[in-house]
Order: sequence, then C-alpha cells, then structure tokens
Amino acid sequence: MRSRRPLPLVIALFGCRTLLGCGALLGCGAPPASPAPPPAEATAPATLEAPAPPSTPRLAERARQVHDRFRPDAALAVVAYADRFFRVRGNEGYLKTLEHVRDRVREAGLEARLIELGDARPTWTPRAAELTLLGDGGETLVRFARESEPDRATLLVGSDATPARELALIDADAVRRGEDARGKVVLAVGEPGPLFAELVAGTGAAGLITQNLEPYHQAERHPDAAQFGYLPEHATPAFGFSVGARDHAALVAALARGPARVRVEIDVATGAGRAGALEARIPGTDPTAGAIVFVAHVDEPGANDNGSGVGALAELAVALHAAIESGDAPRSRRTIVFLWGQEMEVSRTWLAEPPVPVGVGLVLDMVGEDPAHGAPFLIERMPDPGAIWLRGDDQHTEWGAGEVREEMLRGHLLNDVMAAAARAEAAREPWRWRSNPYEGGSDHMSFLRRDLPAVLGWHFTDDAYHTTRDRMDRVSAAEMRRVAATFGAVALTLASDAPEDAAEAIAILEHASRARLLDVDAASRALVAEGGSDAATERRVRRAWIDWYAEAFASVDAHYGGVAGSAAAARWRAGAGR
Repeated sequence: MRSRRPLPLVIALFGCRTLLGCGALLGCGAPPASPAPPPAEATAPATLEAPAPPSTPRLAERARQVHDRFRPDAALAVVAYADRFFRVRGNEGYLKTLEHVRDRVREAGLEARLIELGDARPTWTPRAAELTLLGDGGETLVRFARESEPDRATLLVGSDATPARELALIDADAVRRGEDARGKVVLAVGEPGPLFAELVAGTGAAGLITQNLEPYHQAERHPDAAQFGYLPEHATPAFGFSVGARDHAALVAALARGPARVRVEIDVATGAGRAGALEARIPGTDPTAGAIVFVAHVDEPGANDNGSGVGALAELAVALHAAIESGDAPRSRRTIVFLWGQEMEVSRTWLAEPPVPVGVGLVLDMVGEDPAHGAPFLIERMPDPGAIWLRGDDQHTEWGAGEVREEMLRGHLLNDVMAAAARAEAAREPWRWRSNPYEGGSDHMSFLRRDLPAVLGWHFTDDAYHTTRDRMDRVSAAEMRRVAATFGAVALTLASDAPEDAAEAIAILEHASRARLLDVDAASRALVAEGGSDAATERRVRRAWIDWYAEAFASVDAHYGGVAGSAAAARWRAGAGR
C-alpha cells in the first residue's frame, strides 16, 4: 500500500483503503490550510461543568446479548477458510469465500443470496512462483507452490505466467541513465504501479522486483516481510515481485559485485468475471424505514485484512438473528442488511440501487487484530470538526488525515452512540479502543458520498498490514467478539423505534458534547498561549463543534421521530454560549 502523502480532495473523501483496479491506489490527503477566519464576532465561551458519564443500560444490554451469542470459534473458522485463498476481485478464492459465508448464515436461518455487481473484468490467482538469485551467494528469495503459502503475497497482482527463465538483473538508476533494460529484471524501491510504468512498460524489461515498505512495517524487525501490490494493465507479458528488506539487500549486493542474474518461474490462473457479492438481511417491521447496512470487504489476501471483517460480520449476523428470534431482542423496525464483497465497489454499486431504503452504514475492516500486536480498536468517526482541526485528545493514525471542508460536516448521533457501545463493552472486560477523526479509505465513504451517516471499525497501525505476515496468528477471536458486540449493540439501538432508545441517545450526546467542548476549550487556550493559533480561529473551531452537536441532537428526531432532540439542541446552543 502506498505512503499516506497528501492527495486531492476527490481521492481523500472518496478513495479506498485498498488498491483499485490494476495498480491504481487511492489514499487520503491532509487537511487544507484553514481559510481566513470570519469576523471575530462576540461568542463568549460559556462555563460548562464536567459531565458525568451517561447511563446506557439499553445499549449495554444489547452488547451483552450479542457478546453472549457470538461464537468466537466459528468466527475464527471463517477467517481461516478465507485465509486459504489469495482473494482479489472475482477470483476463485473470493467467490468460494462468499459461498462459504452464505452457507454459514443460511444454516443459522438468515435470508442470504449471492448477487452479481459491477462489470466483467479479468480475474487473477497466483498458483506457484519462484524467484532465485543465481551465482555466488545465490539463494531462493521467493517460493510458493500453493496460494495458501505466505510468499503468495510477494507476486504482484496482474503478473503473467512465466516459464522457468534466467534473466539479467538491472538497477532502476541504470535504466534511468539510459542503459538497455530489454529482457532484464529491474530492481527498484517504491510503489510497484508507477515504477512498472516508468521502468518496465516502455523499456522492454521483462519484469520488476521492488521493496515497497512503510516505516510502520518495521523492516528492521521483520526483514522478510514483503507488501503485496498490483501491476497496472500491460499489453506485453511481464511480471513483478515485492520483496522484503533482507532479499532486497541481497539483490543490491549481487549487483554491486558485478553482473547478476535471477531465475524466475511463475504459474497463475486467469479468467474474467464480475465481482459478486453476498447480501443477507434480518427484515424489519417497517420496510420503508431506512435500513442499518453492514459491510465487510472480502478481497485482499490477509487474515486480519480482511478475513477478520468477513468472519466477524458472519457471526455478528448469526448472533443478531438469534437474539431477535429468541425474543431477547425485539424485532426491529428497521431492516438490518449485511453485505460482503469487493471493497468500495460492493457498497458503491449496492447503494446506487438499494433494494431497501438506507439509514446508516456500519463498516468492519481489519477488526480482528490481536491487541498483543499493539494497535487498539478504532472507531473512525463520520466527518466532524476534529477531521479539520485536531484539538485535545484527538489524533490521526499513520493512515493520514482526509481532506475535509466545513461544508461537509453534518452532525449525527452515530459517532457517539458507537463510542458509548464500545465503552459498555469495555466495562465487561479491559479493552483498548479509541475513536479517530475521519480519514477515509474504506466502504464508509460510499455512504458518506450519498449523505448517509456511516462509521468504520478498524485497527491501525499494524506492522503486518498488507504484507506476507498478515496471517492467522495476527487474529484474535476475543477481539472479533468485542467488536461484534459493539457494532451489534449499535445496530439494535438504531434499528429500534422505542422512545427509550431516543432518550438514551440524547443522554449520550449530552455527555459527549459537554466533554468535547471542555476538551476543545482547554486545548484552544493552550494553543493561543503557545502562539500555535489565534483567538479568532479558536472561536471558529468552538462554533463548529457547537453547530455540529446541535445537528447531532436534531438527528435523534429525524431517526426516531419526536421533538426531544430539537429541544436538546436548543438547550445545548444556549448552554454552550452560541
């Protein structure tokens, strides 16, 4: 995956935490510089008392219902099944994984159907490959005989089948100096797509070997880790490998000693097909009410990314169905939909013509990382002022900030109800989690593009992310259970039409809004005192949060009906000094 360098807004807001097409990667950008502040009209900050934690018995009970019914062993078995395959759009392993999940949820009694989405495109599966450095000090750098083996991720997606050949190696800088690359393998460092276009496609080179790692991959600790990637479309047969730091150093040393050669052999399966997706649902009592829609992407060859999202969502669907069928959870007003498919494409295409009205999107991506590996569970909020101005405890991940403008902000209850559900689940047992400001890059973006509220659940940073090391030992069944309980509690709460749920949502917002403004006020005072900002900018930030939460209170009425949320919004504005 590419570095999180700033990119234009259209990518930052509507991009993808995956590689789209052959070699095209969409990422996230950094926030724009703040435009000139408006006139500093008097908006004297009100004095707010420290908020007491809200009581959320209904949310906590729903988290318990899902937690108790969620089968960690079954979720882990789904992840293990998916991890057998190198899953990319529409290939055999991708489709088998969809079928496996379909059978699992149907067995539990859910409605589920395979659907075709998108157009027919080439499919690709690695079968076997070998890359050997020849000569003195030579060694086999890459070898796999089945797509289930770790080195499968070293062969760049889109590589062509190649009979056993011995080829000369050439350094990227030599190619740039004009040396003849025809029939040779180019050794480089960086993202494979641009390097292939520059050094292979127009030079007659046979292929590319690149080291493409980020600082968070910690190559010094994991010298054999290699990051998977894509080649762009190409007319002439060619191949590419991604190698780890140790293998790259061996190749560089071989070139330094004089002419170097490698042996390459590649077997791949190719074809064509549509993406395919799986849709399951728990019908609500009101088919006109906006559905709660879950999404987990199936593509990418990692156990955590995103086998864990696939497995967690499968067992979450089963647990929710069991809670409702048993009568422990009342049958919801809103339909609950579960989608598995190609990242971004499944949500974007399904939302273009949804079979039911849509209310909220909940996305599970990389949700199973074992906490022992470092990253806490993250709730990526829908865009709020924290996505533009970091204040207080807010921080971005190494993914990088999305580019968000003030006119994109829309207050909604979802952010804080998600956080309250995680807090309720953490009360059961210690759990590391936090929220992060919007960054973009997964299926939640498809909902936001359509002005639908959506959040992402994930883990980052992960030093095995998108590498040969993202296998079953990275995945925690207990973590998937905690995440599922959190998401399940939110789904049942938002699918409800009970006035008690609206009241609990307002209580959650009252606590969160006061805590946020206290945090922002303290951070703003410190920034101004240190010369890191000015009073006019900080008044602007404060007003943005007050307005955002006023809209969040009002969203309770839009979601549940009634006028209590609007009344709370008025109280909030008055109490916050706006």
